[in-house]
Amino acid sequence: MAAVRMRVRAWLRTSWPGVLALTVITGLVGGVVLAALAGAYRTQTAVPRFLRWSGPTEAQVSAPPRMLARVARLPGVAYSERGAFMLAIPVTDRGHLAIQPGQVVTWALVDQPPQSHVLVVAGRLPRPSQAGQAMLNEGAAQLLHARVGSLIRLGGYRPSQIQAVLNGAVLVPSVSLPPVRVAAIIRTPVDLGGRAEPPDVTYAGRGSLYVTAAFYQRTATSVGNIVGLAVHLKRGLAGIPAFEADVRRVTGGQAQVQVGSDATAGAAAAERATSLEAFALLLFGLLLALALLLIAGQSITRLAWTGADDFPALRTLGLSGWQLVLVAMAPGVLVSCGSVLLAVPAGFALSVFTPIGLARQAEISPGLSFDVPIMLGGAAALILLLTAWAGLIARRVVRSRAALLPPPRLGQEARVASWLARWGFTVTAVSGARLAFGPGRGRTAIPVRSAVSGMLAAITAVSATLVFGTSLSHVITDPVVAGWDWSVTVGNPHAGDISRPVTAGLRRDRDVTAFTATALGDSQLDGHDVAVVGLEPVQGQVGPPVLAGRLPSGPGEIALAGRDLQALGKKVGDRVTARGPHGPVTLRISGEVVLSPEITNEQVALGRGGVMTLAGADTLSRAPLPVNLFLVRLRPAAGPTAVTHLKHMFPGSVLPALAPP
Repeated sequence: MAAVRMRVRAWLRTSWPGVLALTVITGLVGGVVLAALAGAYRTQTAVPRFLRWSGPTEAQVSAPPRMLARVARLPGVAYSERGAFMLAIPVTDRGHLAIQPGQVVTWALVDQPPQSHVLVVAGRLPRPSQAGQAMLNEGAAQLLHARVGSLIRLGGYRPSQIQAVLNGAVLVPSVSLPPVRVAAIIRTPVDLGGRAEPPDVTYAGRGSLYVTAAFYQRTATSVGNIVGLAVHLKRGLAGIPAFEADVRRVTGGQAQVQVGSDATAGAAAAERATSLEAFALLLFGLLLALALLLIAGQSITRLAWTGADDFPALRTLGLSGWQLVLVAMAPGVLVSCGSVLLAVPAGFALSVFTPIGLARQAEISPGLSFDVPIMLGGAAALILLLTAWAGLIARRVVRSRAALLPPPRLGQEARVASWLARWGFTVTAVSGARLAFGPGRGRTAIPVRSAVSGMLAAITAVSATLVFGTSLSHVITDPVVAGWDWSVTVGNPHAGDISRPVTAGLRRDRDVTAFTATALGDSQLDGHDVAVVGLEPVQGQVGPPVLAGRLPSGPGEIALAGRDLQALGKKVGDRVTARGPHGPVTLRISGEVVLSPEITNEQVALGRGGVMTLAGADTLSRAPLPVNLFLVRLRPAAGPTAVTHLKHMFPGSVLPALAPP
């Protein structure tokens, strides 16, 4: 071993600049690889971690306030959160509306459990006992041009005005409320992935104003409000059937249980986007790791070969074959170990830039992060791979006669040139092929195969990226692909039945060529919960795009979206059993549709849901469904003036096509 150490030290005296440069480059690029791989995992898990930390709930309960306390004490409830939707809206100093109704919704945090958390973007959380403090989400802060310390004046609507306000009536607030000062700007899972939606659509607003329990106690009797209870069950979603039975028992059937929550739905939509971002970061890390191994491997190979010039003399002096292998391995071992000592801290330092994209909004612990399995596992993999490669090259260097006597060998370039010559290519082409594919020998060797492979991989990656980007752009920019096969929607999915005034107004509009009335319901198909949209053409034919089959023509048919068809294991033409108020109902699947999430106020994800006739959807509901949204197609020559006219006729309820969440 003394001879090996002496030979390696002698080699390093003259070659240390090249070894140091390769070590630094490999370490820095390795740090980027480790940061990318750890960042991909951090990006993928950011939204689920945020949801768990925020205090998830599985169901919402609406019942008379005196009964909510009994529901909260049910044995299956782990914790509950009581809140109230308040008919309060920001107003100016003179009492006029500061924003469009519905753009900012006021919530009262009546009773919050310790498991409930929000991300504080600025300021500090208000004290529940302080009626003059409040907090805003980022959407409301932007709409109100507010920041921490801003004073917000509020006006309210009387309890008798609840239904009128929910139906979209624009009223002047008649109840004077105490102003509140913004103590914090916050973010919840509901706020993730908010889009720039039209500011004149009242029900599409994502602004939220949160007032304290003290504010609610002071104003609840004078302002209309709807109290509800969000619950987290000990058994999660598996405990829903038992919980629903217990709620019916303790409330005498006077309560409604809605499974799911806005936070869960918002997190699910955000997670679909972050999964794509995480996959992109993972792919980037893997490609960069592959490039690093190729480049570092080539350089280690060159160092091993250039350091083997004196191997014939060393063998004559008595060094054995395995000692020469250790000498040839030394450059690779030094580079791999040194680069890891740099890659791990570099990866840790670069972790501050992850997670990326939308996941960065959901990260509950921003800043530096050390993912032990990925960082240390990746470092160990880098050492093992580079050391193994150095060992293979060392054995080849020692065993090859090239280290002693350069053998004559027909190279790849000669075979390519001979093939071109046989097929009659010109002398220029044959000579060019010989030069292009000739790797050389000994100290002058160059990595032709890896260079060509790298170019092919790069061209493939760029081509795949362009194809994917073009396809994604097509999905985003073409509304029909996302199920939007009409010009605008008119109505409010939260309102009651508004069919009579809207139908009369649309019939009078000369720019309207077709419109269809819709109502949103839900049912269980073969035990699976499926949202169902009832359609009834009023003038002409307009509806969601059909991928296979046709739209339902009678109450005994249903068209389903692709993901629900897969979940049910059905195809067009099969039959499915729905749960109706008077027993099971057999339906025939008439087609496969694409249902836009926008006509359900994003309560149905793209690729989910079902479509029936309005009469058919009513048969699955305990009460007639309120017709509150219309799909409207304008004549092709109609310009922006036609949409402006509709907005004037139906203020706050005309929605153009939007990209899917």
